[in-house]
Amino acid sequence: MITTMRKTFRETLALAVDDARQGQQVIVSRTIPVPHINPLHFYAAAEDLYSGERTFWMSPNSDETMVGAGNEWIIDTAEQSNARFTEIEIEWKRFKKYTDSADSDYKKGPILMGGFSFDPLKNNNHLWKPYKEGRFVLPSFLCTWKKGQKPEITISKVILPNETAEEAEADFTKRTLYIKKLCRGKITACSTPAPFEMNEHHTEEWLASISKATDSIRKGELDKVVLARDITLDSEKPIDVQGALKTLIKEQQSSFRFIFENGTSSFIGATPERLVQIKDQHVRSACLAGTIKRGSSNKEDQMLESALLEDEKNLEEHAYVVKMIREALLNHCSDLHCPDGPGIYKTKNVQHLYTPIEGFLNKHSSLLDIVKHLHPTPALGGLPQEKAMSMIRDIEPMDRGWYAAPIGWLDAEGNGEFAVAIRSSLVNENSAVLYAGCGIVKDSDPEMEYEETKMKLRPMLSALGGLKYDRT
Repeated sequence: MITTMRKTFRETLALAVDDARQGQQVIVSRTIPVPHINPLHFYAAAEDLYSGERTFWMSPNSDETMVGAGNEWIIDTAEQSNARFTEIEIEWKRFKKYTDSADSDYKKGPILMGGFSFDPLKNNNHLWKPYKEGRFVLPSFLCTWKKGQKPEITISKVILPNETAEEAEADFTKRTLYIKKLCRGKITACSTPAPFEMNEHHTEEWLASISKATDSIRKGELDKVVLARDITLDSEKPIDVQGALKTLIKEQQSSFRFIFENGTSSFIGATPERLVQIKDQHVRSACLAGTIKRGSSNKEDQMLESALLEDEKNLEEHAYVVKMIREALLNHCSDLHCPDGPGIYKTKNVQHLYTPIEGFLNKHSSLLDIVKHLHPTPALGGLPQEKAMSMIRDIEPMDRGWYAAPIGWLDAEGNGEFAVAIRSSLVNENSAVLYAGCGIVKDSDPEMEYEETKMKLRPMLSALGGLKYDRT
């Protein structure tokens, strides 16, 4: 819980220091307005001081953007069960949080930003080891933009047990001076990307896995399973992650744009799929399953939209997702509202069947409780959940890491938002791994599913270098 002090900041620090001396974990945060700055400029400026320790989160249509600089504290877990969600929540609640926002109307307070792995029982790829089964950071500096409001920066500091109030105050003063540097960032012109070598992995094995899955579904062993594959891009030069982010912001405006840096690697993407949002007890989720391409004209786009709304295979796949999410939310929400049929959600490259679900949070539930019970939805795992997950472990020829897993943020008052990390890539210096998957039901055709994954890979391919995709 946040304690908002109606005291001087010095008095607030004295209380926090006293708590820390008694063994309490304490965060003090101070929110101040700043001159207008572009989120990309802030992100770029933070590289000098905090390279490898930056986070970026931009909601669809840029309604809210948060950019973090510096890892003030890291909460992570290697737990290989659903207890990992609870571990993160318990550790976050252990901190006593003091906020000072006398000059601010926003009062964001301290924020955790991070995510979880898709499947802790199949997460052996060495590239993902630093990300753990769950990893969240408390940014030292968090710059926040909301439409219609001036940007603000929240400085967060963990008070050390042997720290004095004078030392803590001096540290805040020093950090306040950093803000001028962080607000002077500029984006240099994007250079032409170096040539990439693109490689597919286990393509024939993946196509065969779809045939195995459809056989099992026809036998009644399960209803649906999602199978994903990956490709790699290798370059002679370091990959321009900031340039990729700039492209995603411009081209994928109806998606969540994100980056989670971890040392030399960056998990970056633009996902259209919200898992859950809580704002003042109001819960919002979304079912996004069933995909078709965008048309080259308005007429063709409408024809494709109509075809998707009438396609039995996609409607069946979508109905599984709606049923599961609705039933999961009934355990945590009241006054649940779910439309009778799907609409359409359009991104630059594809359009999806879309059903929003809304309700109000029950007294004893939390954001991470809902994340735990929703993940993985049938849109990312399958149905029944455990049988689908078992099949993915057996026949999917890769480890997903954080791909298709919950990523997002949470504050100290129970608010926050998580999306599902699709349309994403793990970039590590000169190489990038890109991921895409599709829902398999009884009538799925391997070659058509392969073409669907190519379509879903285009946003990240475009962001990383505008590559065309030809089968290798």
